[in-house]
Amino acid sequence: MFKERFIKSLTSRFAIKLYITIVSAAAFVILFDKVIMPLVVKGGEVVKVPNVIGKTFEEAEKILAEKNLTAMKGYERYDTKRPMGSVLYQNPTPNSEVKAGRHVYLSINTSKKPNAPMPDLKGRTLGDVKLTLERLGLELQNIEYSVVYKREEEGLVVAQSVPVGAVLKAGTKVSITVGKLPEDGGVKQSDVPEVVGKTLGEAERILLQAGFTAGEIQYKYSTALIPNTVISQSPKAGDMAQLGAGIRLVVATLDKEKEKPKEVQE
Repeated sequence: MFKERFIKSLTSRFAIKLYITIVSAAAFVILFDKVIMPLVVKGGEVVKVPNVIGKTFEEAEKILAEKNLTAMKGYERYDTKRPMGSVLYQNPTPNSEVKAGRHVYLSINTSKKPNAPMPDLKGRTLGDVKLTLERLGLELQNIEYSVVYKREEEGLVVAQSVPVGAVLKAGTKVSITVGKLPEDGGVKQSDVPEVVGKTLGEAERILLQAGFTAGEIQYKYSTALIPNTVISQSPKAGDMAQLGAGIRLVVATLDKEKEKPKEVQE
């Protein structure tokens, strides 16, 4: 009688639910111990970021992956002193301690030279100009010489073919004019060249090549001419003037506030 009751209790609905609960609890413990806990521990693992500066992106990606870190491409930069395609900078920095799985952003040295604004080369030495243009990816095309009458201007750039601030593509060629004192040191006169109708930049170059300079510049409001076009000059073209003298220019402008004298050179 007792035996029959015992067997019946083991096969009762309550007993079956109890068995299912025990088995489920055991399965959860195994799952937690073998699967969930390793993931939690791994997710909280702290690793030291390796130094990948100087490596290619592919090399850096492999090295970081070995530390359970993910390489990501960041900003591209241009550095002539470093190999093309190499890592220039990384974030987080080398030897930083971070959690495993962290992204590491890499700045790559690009082979594409960026556009560069034209610097002001006037007053610089030829050596300085060459280094500056090389650094910007620009090329020095021609070097012309113009007579100057101030000893401190000898050997310095007095004019450039591209205006300051113009944005240039890599490889753009630039010409300069370098000051040179007269060989005999004497004062000479020459015919003043025609610069009316030229742009101010062209007029300055023509005058320098002829041995003169752009002196006082008077701006005059005009809607009939392109801004910065020379309207008149004094002395006039063909007149004799002392070499090195400043030639007064009247230049067109659309800005009425600029209608006042401006000294270009002292």
